[in-house]
Amino acid sequence: MIQKIYETNIYENPKPAVQSLQAVFPGLAMLASNEIIALFTIGEAFEAANMRTYVSRSKDMGKTWQLQGQLYNQQELRIDYQFSDCYKPTLLDDGSLIAVGYGFERRDSEKGIGDSETGAFPPGQNMVTFSPDNGRTWSIPRKINVGSDKILELSGPCIQLNSGKLISAGPPFTTNKTGQEGWVIESSDNGKTWKRLGNYFAAPDGNVAPWETRICEMQPDRVVALFWAYDTLNEKHLSNHVTVSHNGGRTWSKAIDTGHMGQASNVLWLGDEKLLTIHAHRTGQVGLYIRYIDFSNDKWNVLEEAVIWGKASAQDTSKNIIDQFASLKFGQPSLLMLNDREFLATHWCVENCLYKIKTHHLIFKA
Repeated sequence: MIQKIYETNIYENPKPAVQSLQAVFPGLAMLASNEIIALFTIGEAFEAANMRTYVSRSKDMGKTWQLQGQLYNQQELRIDYQFSDCYKPTLLDDGSLIAVGYGFERRDSEKGIGDSETGAFPPGQNMVTFSPDNGRTWSIPRKINVGSDKILELSGPCIQLNSGKLISAGPPFTTNKTGQEGWVIESSDNGKTWKRLGNYFAAPDGNVAPWETRICEMQPDRVVALFWAYDTLNEKHLSNHVTVSHNGGRTWSKAIDTGHMGQASNVLWLGDEKLLTIHAHRTGQVGLYIRYIDFSNDKWNVLEEAVIWGKASAQDTSKNIIDQFASLKFGQPSLLMLNDREFLATHWCVENCLYKIKTHHLIFKA
């Protein structure tokens, strides 16, 4: 049984009549001290050139939050243009934190990230940063080099496998009608260096994009990837799909159609053959859906589902995909396990004309 106890805001602009501060793209990590840190971006608009990653901290299991400040001082990048970025945190086995993500050069503050006419993205790169002190200070981000000039949509956290290896997954940023695929990258030295491991997804015709990919490890080396599938050739949103690896991310199964018309989503292993997932449904029955899944034999079987938030309007799919991105009203949901029956669900959303970061405290009993 899935039950929501309460909801709270990690961040909401405290003075909306004075300045525009909009927050999106949250990620959470629990520390050994039971503190929780949240990384998310704040800027004056959804695609503003001044979108920067910030840190917030909770010392009471997500009930209240204290804004810590920017992840790092961007002046230390020693660049003469703005750089909008986004990172997600992961707690490593040695107690340190890593955050991976991406950023774009914003030399023209009048332009958004995606050009609605050409579909082009500005120059950018994948980045990694580290914290040795529970997220209080972070290293100056450095480029993730995987031997390619492509920028990957690393919009979720990397994970540390039972073997100790780190992997991360995402598609290259491209609006090409074909040539879409999802990459897996790996690190054997706690994120200092990375290399391409392979593909977790590539449609036969190359026309399906695996956006907003999230991964988790079940049993050792059994990795599940859940993503938002979009048919770029026919400009059609597909249901969430899953692929599975049984060798630590080197090779993957064919895509499994979950049947859920979600877009951004996330997946968490509960032990044995059970998963807990969260899906942003922006068409049809709009809202955030939690699902309890039996994944025995790599078969997707829903045991229970619940809607925990549903205050947004449906997405206008008549627009081109770049304009659809710019007009989204909620997204990037994720789940954090507090103990064996309590969880935090987090996401960004627009309420009362403000982009804010929200959490929902859930109790789940199988």
